[in-house]
Amino acid sequence: MTERIFHIGIDLHGTLIDNNEHIAKGSLGKLKSLLKKKPSNFKIYICTGNDLPFVRRKIQDIFDLFDGAILETGCVISVDNKSERIIVPKDLIIKIKELEDLLMDEDHPEVYKFARRLSTISLFTKYGESILDFHSKLKEDLKDLDFCRVTRSSVAVDILPIGFDKFSGLKYMAEENDIIVAIADSLNDLEMLKQADITYMPGNADTTTIDILSKTRNKKDLNSGLEKDCFYIAKKTETFGVIEILEHLFTHYKEF
Repeated sequence: MTERIFHIGIDLHGTLIDNNEHIAKGSLGKLKSLLKKKPSNFKIYICTGNDLPFVRRKIQDIFDLFDGAILETGCVISVDNKSERIIVPKDLIIKIKELEDLLMDEDHPEVYKFARRLSTISLFTKYGESILDFHSKLKEDLKDLDFCRVTRSSVAVDILPIGFDKFSGLKYMAEENDIIVAIADSLNDLEMLKQADITYMPGNADTTTIDILSKTRNKKDLNSGLEKDCFYIAKKTETFGVIEILEHLFTHYKEF
């Protein structure tokens, strides 16, 4: 019998790297070792709202150990970690880019930059500004638009075309009976965390997102094996949490 393929999406900000965009000090060697000895039926992807040049720059020491990347929250993919492919229809991209121009003209005082994006909008907030308040403000302002949705990470508010998210990006890479695994921390990862076959969060996971997941899945730590309809929270945070999660997954995946 052919082994089922596991497609693992690891979120970037707040999960693999901290909010200062660093891999945790002292974790790199262990992380490299784990990625190199992954089971043969595992494919591991960076899953992020960011673009390819940013990802390559921030994790250049390990990026080539990944099997690809889900970029711009599932709107863009890379299968070789060198080139980007937009998977959003052109008419939807046009609407998103027209909205981006309007938002730039409005000059929101909370925003210090619009990040480079091919098919989404990413507004990074100034230091000291509440990401929660700004997310709520934009969500209210844009509630009547039927082609996009507003979400957030721990550092930016993102506006995405309807129908695309990190989970749909992972599914794009997978075959029908493959297993999807999510490792992520915050609200802009919600669809991936809710719909994945196996769901993990680092110890620093966003409490709002945990509360939402708790309505449909049972919360567990990593002391037990894999069970359906659960989500697992590591004891350790960010990069060390990812290491803890991968060790658990590599040990127990045959139970699923």
